[in-house]
Amino acid sequence: MNTQYKILILILIATISTTSGYSQIKEEILTIGKKKNPNVNVKNIEKKKTDPDKYPPSNENNSVKKDSLNYTIIDVPAVSEFQTSQLPPQSLNTDFTNSYYDNHAKLGYGTRNTVLGDLYFNYPINNNLTGIKLSALSTDGPKNKYDWKTSSSTIDAEAFYIFKLKTGKLHFAGNYTYNGTNYYGLNTPEIHATPHMNLRQNTNQLTFKSDYDMYSNNYLDKASLKAGYMWDKFDSNETFVDLKAKLAKSSENANLMLPGLNFGVEADVLFNYTYTHFGLNTKDKYSFLTAGFSPVLRISSQGSYLKVGANIAYNGELEGNNTKIFFHPKAEFLFNAAREINVYAGIDGGLKLNNMSDLFSENPYLYSNQLLRPTNILYKVYGGVKGDIDESIKYEAEGSFSKAENLYFFMRNPYDLTLPSVLKAYNRLNTFNAVYDDGNIITVKGALQYFWTGDLTIGLEGEYHNYNLDELKHAYNLPNFKVGLDSNYKTLEDKLKLEAKLFFTGERKSNYFYYDPASSSVREGITTLDSYVDLNLSASYKLYKNFSLFVNGTNLFSKNYERFQGYKVLGAQVLGGILVQF
Repeated sequence: MNTQYKILILILIATISTTSGYSQIKEEILTIGKKKNPNVNVKNIEKKKTDPDKYPPSNENNSVKKDSLNYTIIDVPAVSEFQTSQLPPQSLNTDFTNSYYDNHAKLGYGTRNTVLGDLYFNYPINNNLTGIKLSALSTDGPKNKYDWKTSSSTIDAEAFYIFKLKTGKLHFAGNYTYNGTNYYGLNTPEIHATPHMNLRQNTNQLTFKSDYDMYSNNYLDKASLKAGYMWDKFDSNETFVDLKAKLAKSSENANLMLPGLNFGVEADVLFNYTYTHFGLNTKDKYSFLTAGFSPVLRISSQGSYLKVGANIAYNGELEGNNTKIFFHPKAEFLFNAAREINVYAGIDGGLKLNNMSDLFSENPYLYSNQLLRPTNILYKVYGGVKGDIDESIKYEAEGSFSKAENLYFFMRNPYDLTLPSVLKAYNRLNTFNAVYDDGNIITVKGALQYFWTGDLTIGLEGEYHNYNLDELKHAYNLPNFKVGLDSNYKTLEDKLKLEAKLFFTGERKSNYFYYDPASSSVREGITTLDSYVDLNLSASYKLYKNFSLFVNGTNLFSKNYERFQGYKVLGAQVLGGILVQF
């Protein structure tokens, strides 16, 4: 297939990534004028684990090592990408050609009083570019399933300026993000629900971002800076500074007197400072300073390569005056037998900071005082095969074994097993805590993509995880397996675009609380959250060169499944609107 076709590569996401947790109304954000080549990328998807049987989590937990927490020295995602969320952003398959306008405004309205707005505007200044992005989404939520408010809303606003310099591209941006929700998942409404109760929680975040991308990497390939401040309704706040730099690769033309072999060297440098001050209960404070260095030597020949290096990190827990140096091996070998078959194997590891911002974006129903620890992937051994077949099929399959410390899970928070004198939004047995445990993970995953004449793309992705934890009996609120299928089709000279997404998520275990009338007390139990299938369909039609209509249908099987225990998502939803480009 000719790579000049503009092919939109779809990666099915159902769990966790940006705002996660509840229903299926998804904000559409336009991706305009970008050419994308078919690419199957099954990254190292690792899940973070936590500990359920240690409830509530405390700062004194002998079963889990109290290392400090911090920054990703390598890319080891902690949670699955298959999150279902009421309001997570997701790119819309517009795939406009250069003859269309870049700027756009989008407005939509749907069931459950769902309102969607999206605006993008840029303006060239000499050889540079400045502009704004604004998106907003609100919905009443599944209020037909509850007798109290279940609404949620998001706002994302950004102003940016891009300098196109002789040596590279320099980008500055200021961003504001708002996420509002309600703690509507009460386990014991018979004793904790009150008339006109206020269950509202909201988080705000101000972020400054800058990155510099060199055109030629003689000394520096790229660098980025991210600094911000986050706060919520209950006086919790977090300040962070994140600095990354990728040093330039040396010339791979140097063969060091070994004909047929090319050598290259690269290194990542990382620095992170995070200060978190929670506003409830004990008002815990966490302050972490992390620095990392990841050198890698690459030896390549005729499409095959060997990478050897290490991930080295210093992590200091300033509040507890604890410091530690982490060393993780890093190596990968790929044998290019043919274009259709590439066999690879490797070992990796890394340190991942679990902060307030990341945890709340993954689960917005968290109690506003969490125990923070770093997830330490001691090592991950993996192997797999990938390749391209006839330029129309891409595939990858991988298996891995990981050993990790301080994996986290979400469990129901037993904040009030006795009825408090004053009921707040968060103390009605309706929040979650992150709990930690050590353990092993066996993972098998695969992806398959098919491209047909530039008009049809089909993607299939699945993963299976087996958790063996030291203390916890279950990997709470994490499914063992997930499967996703999506497809895009465009016709009528690209005026009509259709998209379908179908995903299946397996059963999950969760603790919960219930009222026992016999003893007039609240008890804790373990329940199994049902597996679920979710179908989403969308269509857009371009009436004129700069005017389109769109309609989206989500959760069309209309199952009010629970992403987190007690929090039912919206049933079937339909949203439609207009898109204007200018």
